[in-house]
Amino acid sequence: MSERELLMNAMLLRSEMLRTLLDPAHRDVDKECGYPDTIDIADYRRMFDREGIGTRVVNCLPEETWAVDPEVYETEDSKETEFEQEWRKLQTSLNVWHYLQRVDKLSGIGRYGVLLLGLDDGAELREPVEGIDPLTGVGNGKQSHKLLYLRAFDESVAQISQRETDERSPRFGLPKLYNLIFQDDEGGQYTRTVHWTRVIHVADERMASEVFGTPRMKNVWNRLLDIRKILSGSAEMYWKGAFPGISFEVDPRLLEQGVEIDKAAIRAEMENYMNGLQRYMASTGVSAKTLSPQVVDPTGHIEGHLKAIAIAKSIPFRILFGSEQAQLASAQDAKNWVKRINNRQTKYVAPMIIRPFVDRLMNLGCIPFVEEYMTDWPDLASPSDAEKADVAVKRTQALATYVQGGVDMLVPPRPFFVQVLDMTTSEAEAMMEEAEEYNSERRLESEAIAADEADEAVENTDREGITGKFKSFRETSPVKTRQLVGEELVKWQTDPEVIGHVAATGEEGLYLGLHANGTELLKTTYNVDGRTLIIEYTFDPSTNETSVQTISMKG
Repeated sequence: MSERELLMNAMLLRSEMLRTLLDPAHRDVDKECGYPDTIDIADYRRMFDREGIGTRVVNCLPEETWAVDPEVYETEDSKETEFEQEWRKLQTSLNVWHYLQRVDKLSGIGRYGVLLLGLDDGAELREPVEGIDPLTGVGNGKQSHKLLYLRAFDESVAQISQRETDERSPRFGLPKLYNLIFQDDEGGQYTRTVHWTRVIHVADERMASEVFGTPRMKNVWNRLLDIRKILSGSAEMYWKGAFPGISFEVDPRLLEQGVEIDKAAIRAEMENYMNGLQRYMASTGVSAKTLSPQVVDPTGHIEGHLKAIAIAKSIPFRILFGSEQAQLASAQDAKNWVKRINNRQTKYVAPMIIRPFVDRLMNLGCIPFVEEYMTDWPDLASPSDAEKADVAVKRTQALATYVQGGVDMLVPPRPFFVQVLDMTTSEAEAMMEEAEEYNSERRLESEAIAADEADEAVENTDREGITGKFKSFRETSPVKTRQLVGEELVKWQTDPEVIGHVAATGEEGLYLGLHANGTELLKTTYNVDGRTLIIEYTFDPSTNETSVQTISMKG
């Protein structure tokens, strides 16, 4: 005996000794718990039909996968090709995505499912489709068939009756004929033998076999049975505990005296109390006492089993079963779940369901044959409208804080957009260009509005009133007329001392000076929508006329 064999024997001996010490009775846990050794398709179908949790386990992945419809196209051009037009017509007339989702669901009840293609070739279903090589499934391009209908079947109603036995065939070991069970309108059943060229075979979670997948309920079957026991037991417990029961007790001394209990009378009183409107019970020598039942809340036990199912299926609990508190899955759970669904879409559904279906239709001549086409799924990770709105609000608040806080002195706009708001460099530059252009337009608009307001103010100015006020001010003002020439004239127009001194006369906003050419200067101000309109006039004493020289707007 080799050293390896000796080592293996020693390990087996120790394992057996340990098992004997821990469980001397050699109990069969599966047998004690009522777990079956084998599960057939009838068991899976019954659990799927009768237990909602089993239904959810089977349907969860397909429903999430097909929550958005994929796209099948030949080119990315906006103009449809002939292939794309025919595919769109077929998809619309036969609701293709619906049937592909159905067969995806049904294939998870058992080990596989099939999708029957109803054709207009006039041949029996057991015969191969004309124009297709029964060994390879490749069409000869000479036949054109029309797809009339689609039907989906699970394993319980789609039995494999014959397989390809030729080891030299590329289809060696794959199904050749199926027995499909149809249901008629009256609830009866009839069976038809169908050739594989008329069927799309679908099997999820394939391992060692290319024909059989793994039933989605298989690895959680024991937990489903446990939940069934708990739910059934809790219902029975409530049924028996809702009415606590009544015990009738007789004084032992009466029994010693030979008194007999009238059981029939007590039963009659009890039935009248339980089944009728009588709310009393008459008894002699007998006392009635209520029994105290023990009703246990099964919520904790059920939730523990549900979490075990979610762990076994690698599905976040709140996604698999939802939440009575309307709580959403965590951000990390949602992110990981989206990655898993995207992986299933691109690595299973597209190559194992959609493409075999489209390829078969092309080989059958139902749609035009093309060398290459693409399948694409919408991005599940793209934010929803609500998430986009929330991001927009937060970005707007960040921008408002950035502008109002004067942070641009420390962080220039471009780094803020790129590093803080997570924009791309091109997006940041485009926003800055748009902002600069917008601000320029706003400035031009403001200047145009100011000019229009100034013109309107000038047009509405009472020239004669200004002239009269000018004369009155000149005659009554204690301020001496100043000779203004050259730079002194410019200084007079902006000198706060002169402005303040003249304003102190009580004529605020009215300023007087004498120009070297003999004309007198008048500067007056108006309040226009919170801004200051400044108009400078000249007054010629010889002609007694006032004319506008300059107009400006401040504020």
